[in-house]
Amino acid sequence: MKAIYNLLIIIIGAVVGLAVGFALRGKQPATAESNGMTATTPAEKRPTVAFNNGASLRINDDSPLATKLEHDLSMSSGVTRWLYWLDALEKAKPGDFPRLFQLAQGNPTARRFVAARWVEVAPRHLFDLLLAAPRSGSALPVNELASVLFSEWPKRDPDAAIAAVNKAEHALGRDWRFDVAYALVDKDIERAFRLMADWHADDIGFGPSGIAAVSKWTRADPRHAAEFLLGQPPSHAVESTIETVGQEWAKIDPAAALEFATGKPGELGSMLAASAMKAWAAKNLNEAADWLATADERTRNRLSPALVEAWARKDLTGAMTWCAENLSGTSLTRAIAGLAKGAAEKDLNGAASLVTGMDPSAARTEAAVVVAKKWFPGFSSDKAAGADAVGWIASLDSDSVKRVLDEVSWSWATSDAKSIAAFLTQSSSEQVPSYTYNLVARELARKNISEALEWANHLPDDRKLAAGGEAFAQWRSSQPEAAMKWLADLPLNDTRRPAYFESAIQSLAYHPQAADQLAAMSVSERATARSVIQRMELPQDRRSSLLAALK
Repeated sequence: MKAIYNLLIIIIGAVVGLAVGFALRGKQPATAESNGMTATTPAEKRPTVAFNNGASLRINDDSPLATKLEHDLSMSSGVTRWLYWLDALEKAKPGDFPRLFQLAQGNPTARRFVAARWVEVAPRHLFDLLLAAPRSGSALPVNELASVLFSEWPKRDPDAAIAAVNKAEHALGRDWRFDVAYALVDKDIERAFRLMADWHADDIGFGPSGIAAVSKWTRADPRHAAEFLLGQPPSHAVESTIETVGQEWAKIDPAAALEFATGKPGELGSMLAASAMKAWAAKNLNEAADWLATADERTRNRLSPALVEAWARKDLTGAMTWCAENLSGTSLTRAIAGLAKGAAEKDLNGAASLVTGMDPSAARTEAAVVVAKKWFPGFSSDKAAGADAVGWIASLDSDSVKRVLDEVSWSWATSDAKSIAAFLTQSSSEQVPSYTYNLVARELARKNISEALEWANHLPDDRKLAAGGEAFAQWRSSQPEAAMKWLADLPLNDTRRPAYFESAIQSLAYHPQAADQLAAMSVSERATARSVIQRMELPQDRRSSLLAALK
């Protein structure tokens, strides 16, 4: 209750100050609204009335304490209301809290007080109610209360919280288990990691507070922190923190961190070493470069991308010179990609120019991918691809164009289908991954089916039917009658008729109502659909049910 008392003192002080100010102005009397409080509907207008003219209207009252508070609040305002709340929360027993929380509806501050006190007095009672809420039809805001419970209960009584979660594990969502474990990060971070692994809740990354806890834990004993994480099962939680361990260890003793990390095999060891190298290079570039230059070839090849990524942010020319003098083959290719990543963080246009000036090679291709990922919009972004970025891709060699499209076409098409469609019409089909045409056709069809079909019909002969079929399948999925009428109106010798129909069937095969839609087709359509489904790779039970619908 200490935190509640402190907050109430602040609120009461503010309310008293405002009340005095209004009184001195000689204006209208202070109200609950003018004091920053949430106004209470007069008792005669509220849907639930606890007392009226001294007569209780509640029968079999489940919480006399809440009923009395409801009456007291209806007869008071300002500071007095908060004093009534404080008194009720101090006296509340587990059974009182559901009604108290309901009474706080519309007053966020009061809701926070009730939830905090509930967790303090009866956390297991709250846990059981939240667990039963889906079955009982309870009106309690489960997510809101669970957030308070699982952020506080494990800190106060970790054994009880963990025991409760273990007992009800199969009835809990993964996020609740993660919340319980994550609440222990500040208090016992190693236990938190073990719980995440045991509960299979370790595929969620740590937020800022968790990273701060990892940093503090690492500074106490960096080698132990690294050894502990490397001994955990691979997971996103471990991967998202191993870099922090490398960064913190590098601040204390970068050489020791790298000597330890380079002796560890696997992806986690590489991540630890790379993060330590980046941190060292950011702090003292010359020392980091000298250390790596004298390292064995395997270590130099492994860590050069991390070094030049940090180096390129400060001195692109120097980083390129170091790569040319110390690396070759696949190691040089990987390092150039890291260099481009570092340069793109500082100067995206400069990094693009760097790639443009390189001769066609594997190194150029990987560097182009790094720049493109930074330059082009992400999935479902509301930003369009810039003309300069599109022109830059067009200037690259065919291998680089194809590799870039392989990496960015999904996000580019979902955010700006028209610009990638225009780019593809001007590109050679050898430069474009085959699936990209189909992807773009589908995204265009979501917005304008006429434009999508027209665009597909002007693609190279070896791509137009597949792309058009993808657009048609998208159309038929949303507007089956209009799509099939359009297809039927095509000339009988139009090659699009069989190709588009086949694409529609291939898409329909995965639809939940596929069997019903197939059964409703004409005899000739069912015969064609049967041959298509027989050629498809489908689970046997799915294939059998679809073929049965086509008989």
